[in-house]
Amino acid sequence: MSQLVGPAQALHEAFLQTLAPNPELIKQAEAYLKTAAQQPGYGIAVLQLISAESVAVEVRQAAAVGFKNYVKYSWSPRAADGLSGSTPLAIPEGEKDQIKVHITDLMLAAPVRVRSQLSEALSIISSHDFPARWPALLPGLLERLESADEVRLAGVLATADSIYQRYRAQFMTDALSAELDYSQQVVAPLLATLRRLTPRIAERAADPPAQALLLSNIQLVVSIFYSLNSPGLTEAFEETLDGWMSEFHGLLVLEAPGVAEKDPEKQSVLDVVKATICEALILFLERNEEEFAKFLQTFVQDDNLALHAINFLTAVAGSVHHSLFQDPAVLRQVCESIVIPNLRIREDMEELFEMNWVEYVRRDTEGSDSDTRRRAASELVKALTARYPAQTTELFSGYVASMLAEAGGTGRAARWKAKDCAIYLVAALTLRGKTASAGATSTNDLVNLQDFYAQHIAPELAAADVNDLPVLKADALKFATTFRSQLPKATALATFPHLVNLLASESNVVHSYAAIAVDKLLSQREGGALRFQPQELAGCLQGLLERLFACFALPDSSENEYVMKAVMRVIAKNAVKEQQSSQMLLRTPLMLCGKPGPTIAPVAPVCLQQLSQLLLAVCKNPTQPGFNHYLFESVAALVRFCCPRDPASVAKFEEMLFPPFQIVLQEDVQEFHPYIFQVFAQLLETREPGTPLPPSYVALFPPLLSATFWERSGNTPALVRLVRAYLAASPAQVVAGGHLPAVLGIFQKLVASRALDHEGFLLLDALYCGGVPLTALAPYTPHVWTLLFQRLQAARTAKFVRGFVVFTAAFAALHGPGELMQALEAVQAGIGLMILDTVIAPNLANVSGQWEEKLVVVGITKLIVEAPQLQAQENQGVAGKLLDALLRLLDGTSSSDEAGDEEAGVGAGGYSAAFAKLHNAQRVEPDPLPGIKDAGVFLAASLAKRGAAAPGTVPALVAAHVSADHQAKLASLASRAGVQLT
Repeated sequence: MSQLVGPAQALHEAFLQTLAPNPELIKQAEAYLKTAAQQPGYGIAVLQLISAESVAVEVRQAAAVGFKNYVKYSWSPRAADGLSGSTPLAIPEGEKDQIKVHITDLMLAAPVRVRSQLSEALSIISSHDFPARWPALLPGLLERLESADEVRLAGVLATADSIYQRYRAQFMTDALSAELDYSQQVVAPLLATLRRLTPRIAERAADPPAQALLLSNIQLVVSIFYSLNSPGLTEAFEETLDGWMSEFHGLLVLEAPGVAEKDPEKQSVLDVVKATICEALILFLERNEEEFAKFLQTFVQDDNLALHAINFLTAVAGSVHHSLFQDPAVLRQVCESIVIPNLRIREDMEELFEMNWVEYVRRDTEGSDSDTRRRAASELVKALTARYPAQTTELFSGYVASMLAEAGGTGRAARWKAKDCAIYLVAALTLRGKTASAGATSTNDLVNLQDFYAQHIAPELAAADVNDLPVLKADALKFATTFRSQLPKATALATFPHLVNLLASESNVVHSYAAIAVDKLLSQREGGALRFQPQELAGCLQGLLERLFACFALPDSSENEYVMKAVMRVIAKNAVKEQQSSQMLLRTPLMLCGKPGPTIAPVAPVCLQQLSQLLLAVCKNPTQPGFNHYLFESVAALVRFCCPRDPASVAKFEEMLFPPFQIVLQEDVQEFHPYIFQVFAQLLETREPGTPLPPSYVALFPPLLSATFWERSGNTPALVRLVRAYLAASPAQVVAGGHLPAVLGIFQKLVASRALDHEGFLLLDALYCGGVPLTALAPYTPHVWTLLFQRLQAARTAKFVRGFVVFTAAFAALHGPGELMQALEAVQAGIGLMILDTVIAPNLANVSGQWEEKLVVVGITKLIVEAPQLQAQENQGVAGKLLDALLRLLDGTSSSDEAGDEEAGVGAGGYSAAFAKLHNAQRVEPDPLPGIKDAGVFLAASLAKRGAAAPGTVPALVAAHVSADHQAKLASLASRAGVQLT
């Protein structure tokens, strides 16, 4: 179509306008398109625009994106679109039929950028209508499979692939079986297409782009094969299985140098083909063992196997067909032709070690090397060892001895690769079970791990020249870290001086691996306690910290997150144990390098100075989130372990931390805001409550209440924590400064949010259950309750109700039932009893948390026994419901229908993906009612007092409103309290 007319012309202008640089024009265009999409014929008009070759491809692509979204929300609308809150209008059936007639041909004729969007749209339509309401789709696609145009064929195959992808996650049902029966007509043409394409690979050897397109089409064929076989083997595939497996075998051993990737980190299109084939073979091995058995020998005995085929062999070794490897000749062939060649370090890995150390370490230590030949070969060794331990261990040990002998010959520097391979093979042969916290948890008893470590690993760690043969140093460090739990404690302890030395290595990989070893060893536990106690490491801790901080001055390690994590671990694990009291510390000081005092305290100022300098440096350009997080964890650890035990140190910490923290705020380094708010809160929480705050804190408080900080959801938990710390540390200064209205304004914003309402309740708790006088809050209290009631009525959720219940009970527990009922009645007469009856009683048993449960039991108990409204005879039903609910809570049983009604992505704790919580800055919530040790005993004792004042009332209340089970619970509590309920 050369000329656009009518609706298509208007749509052209609108889609063109969405590409404008002016946000206002884009907004206008989007508003027009949203209105146009509600009109009949919109979808056809957009397709007309997309088909017009005279239109710029950018506009056609924008229109295709719009069409895809239109189909997504309007083909079968089920709910509000999430943007406007309205439900989109359904596309009329007649228009749907027209779209289905034209979309396939239009997609195949469109430019690639447009085709991908239309293919997604077609896939969405097929998910609703195929095959029952779109019988013409499959015959049309099959007819086009014979196309000689491979670009057009790519579109046909991509479409079929997107249609059948949904079968991968489904189990066989009657409906799916019917669909599969219908789709069997694709099997023969699909195999014919594969047979037609495969010979062309060699023909296109001189034309790499054409060869790559050909292989891409083959990959789509294999992907469709996988999808159609995911629910189970069908008759049509079983009848043609010989043909499919023959083609797959030929492709697995195929070489196509023309399409090889120059970047070793990327897969070539041929690698992708082979990977998809191996996925299909593994699927068959798992689900159709009997039918696939006759093909196994062919695949297993090939020497020329790609990475993914090694994964396939690993799957075979773990299956019922493992006997294929029982033959010593086959096992030897696997070792010589597959394991050893793929375990040997390749040139690309050497280059990665030297030129991109971050990627090398990430692959090697974090398990992201799952797609490397080395990892695949190691997994194959483990699978074979699990099946044939003695045979595999004996055979592979011989190869290990041979390689070690080769490495020990003359010219060792040129033969280190043999030892590198031997270390990897021993690790694969030995490791049986592993966890992140302990390393190796079980090993192959047939390997003498201790001897190998003593003879071949320890010498590498102890070598005087830390820069000699760095790959072997890294291997030794990784081996020691992996098998740390299997080494005797004395052996592992002896590695620490070597780790200190290796931290000085110029190789980024080596000093990073040394830092990782420090981290893992220090966090290792044995029998529930740390394996290495601070006093055992006293002689090297100062040197360890000095070397760790020195690493940041080495080239390319200024923001090394592995080193920073080790710094954090040294501080946290060598600080004084939290459970020790200050008096205990004074009596039994630990040692650091021979000096008395708390373990980390003598070097804390130096550590903090170093960390402050690093923070100032990264403020200029924060690029490494992991490094930044561990840096702040290190700061938080110093505050956590030093300030509470030495109040005089708080001022020193503040003096050193305020300058870099102020720069973070002044230069608006947003990534760091949640961190510094948490550390500020930590420091405030170490101050003596009620003492005047220094001017620096006073000046900081008003800006913290500005909307700018609170607009970023990731700041909210940390800001709430900080505001609570201000309210606890010096409520009088907050009140005197006139800041209560701003704090309550923040509460109003938070409580209106489903995602953040729990943070609003934390603020309320700090205001009403902390040190702020109730008289200062009195002018605002009616409005607070009104906001809570409005939210209860308009947007009640289980999380909000739990927060409301706890706050209401806490108000009663801390200020008395009279104050609570008076506050509620000030909003509306009679609302107090109604809330207790319809909101509090049905949801009491759903409260969780040690202090929350205690507040609820005490507060509601006080209401039952003290509130005048609940003493009246006509309100005994409400009192009884509250009492029964309390006993359910104490018994651990829930009854509310709202218990599981959580918002998606936000649990009871209000998780926010943007908030980076500091473990070492975690707030320890104090007991809100320290004078009450047992809430259940308090309940029984309080009821006994009420019964003594008005004999007979408590038994009557219990008999009429408390279940038999809960009556028994109450009797048990009374017995514990030593009272009788009369």
